[in-house]
Amino acid sequence: MVLCSHRIALPGSPSTCALDTAIVPLPSFLLTIALLPLFFCLKKKFTENVIRLPYPYWLHNVYLVLVLAAFAMTILEMTRLSAQDLGVGLLPVTPIALSIVMVVLWVERRGRTRFMSVTFCLYWLFLAAVETVKVVRLNVLDETIPNKASSPEYPASDQLLDNAVMVALYWLFFIFELYTSLRMREVNKTQPYILHDLP
Repeated sequence: MVLCSHRIALPGSPSTCALDTAIVPLPSFLLTIALLPLFFCLKKKFTENVIRLPYPYWLHNVYLVLVLAAFAMTILEMTRLSAQDLGVGLLPVTPIALSIVMVVLWVERRGRTRFMSVTFCLYWLFLAAVETVKVVRLNVLDETIPNKASSPEYPASDQLLDNAVMVALYWLFFIFELYTSLRMREVNKTQPYILHDLP
């Protein structure tokens, strides 16, 4: 199975193929590997210091909905790449990681853990950085093939727009988690509890 095909060759590097097969999926791959112990054997260790939400409850719900929107955008991008027979590379790793993020945010809807807040902060920063590189390269692609004739199902301008939305969300998530990490230092601890015991 070809990971990416029929991609337009661009001046400079990285190529859009390299971005979709190695660079953009890397943060999500690392997050998935990092969180495996949390779900299988080290739940108690990572949930010893639970802090009540350092922001309004409704804001946590907005955060969760926006992560769901980012998940939907990744699915949309892969669907449109497949429709144009451009290949999706290893991009499916990203929605998998975003699914894990949504599960953790749902479980932590009553209180946040420092471990997860710091982990997500690093994840969003890494993901936003690589997505920013991708947006820059897609801008070059849009300048190279500015019309829809070469890729009617998924023109470069649409690819650029979709990824610009995603990178904006990722930077927003990073800022929010950074704010959360700082606020958690000022909030009193609640009684410790384990993630799977939450109502």
